[in-house]
Amino acid sequence: MAASHAAVLAVILILIGGGGYLALSRSLDDAATQQLLAAARAQESRILEAGRPVPAPDTDVPSSDIVRIGVFDSGGRPVGEAPEYPTWLHPNTKTIEDGRVAGEDIRVVTLSVTVEGTPIATVVAGRSLSAEERVLDRVRALLVIGGALAIVASLFTGWWLAGRAIRPVQRAYAVQENFAADASHELRTPLTFVRSGVEVLAESDPALGGQVLGEIDYLTGLTQRMLLLARAERGPLGLARVPFDLGGVCRSAARRSTEVSGNRLTLEGDGVQALGDPVATQAVLDAAFENVAVHGGGAAVVRWSREGRSAVVVVEDQGPGLSPELRARALDRFVRADPSRARKTGGAGLGLAVAKTLVEAQGGTIWLGSAPGGGLAVRLNLPA
Repeated sequence: MAASHAAVLAVILILIGGGGYLALSRSLDDAATQQLLAAARAQESRILEAGRPVPAPDTDVPSSDIVRIGVFDSGGRPVGEAPEYPTWLHPNTKTIEDGRVAGEDIRVVTLSVTVEGTPIATVVAGRSLSAEERVLDRVRALLVIGGALAIVASLFTGWWLAGRAIRPVQRAYAVQENFAADASHELRTPLTFVRSGVEVLAESDPALGGQVLGEIDYLTGLTQRMLLLARAERGPLGLARVPFDLGGVCRSAARRSTEVSGNRLTLEGDGVQALGDPVATQAVLDAAFENVAVHGGGAAVVRWSREGRSAVVVVEDQGPGLSPELRARALDRFVRADPSRARKTGGAGLGLAVAKTLVEAQGGTIWLGSAPGGGLAVRLNLPA
């Protein structure tokens, strides 16, 4: 934020300062030309009043920034008592001519004086442009130094203000994380107690007991996911990375999914050693298999293999799949294929978000794509 403010200020200073500098440079240039033209025309008026070429009063050298005037007759000879004009103060073919003498830029204006169409004299007015150059040098230095100081001051001021502005946001995030962690932790014990009591009551009313137990299971899973995400917000999870049998983890997660959710899973793969946390990997597969049970038609093919330096697991279900837009957001928290959030169509949209956190904590990646039959393909990459 501070850098963007400083960049905007720099652009403004460049546009305004550069535009002002160019305008000042053109104004000084025009003023110098008008001064020379006025001096030459004044001498022209004196010649016309006299009816003959008359010399101009002597002036200082060009470096003194005073206009110096030279008068020449129709033959190109200096007018006056042996005037000593410098080499640069002589008639030119152009009315306005710029040059450089002794390291200084000069400007010379040449006017022809005519009487009844007959040239009788030539007036040359010239001066040094060092005064304008000094003014432009000072303005340029002021713009560069002042602009740099203003940008630096803006950068530090913006950094300080941005830091003050973001503190309430940081506090709000901290409160949110602490609330999620505390609420998830505190809900575990009463939910466990309530579940034990409902299991006893369910013996007299199995239908009601089963419904209540389903609600308790939903709340338990939700609190566990909230706790895991809250811990991830506070910093790296710090999962241990050890070699483990990826095929064994896949078979264990698939067996649990079959027993709990009734998924029909086809397993394909040989012995592959992965480097990571086997428990966290099973949790990732649980989330993928839960998605199969809810959105994937309850059937999927699970393949694991080694590809280069990666151990890969691919879960391809037989459901309707997801659109490319939804696949790009499906790994974010609280994103669901069914926005109604009805319990019959799924949970709170935290399963794949937790899976992404666990995979990245192991140095891996998770990616969602399209299965050959049109369903959803979940691809998990871990270090081999």
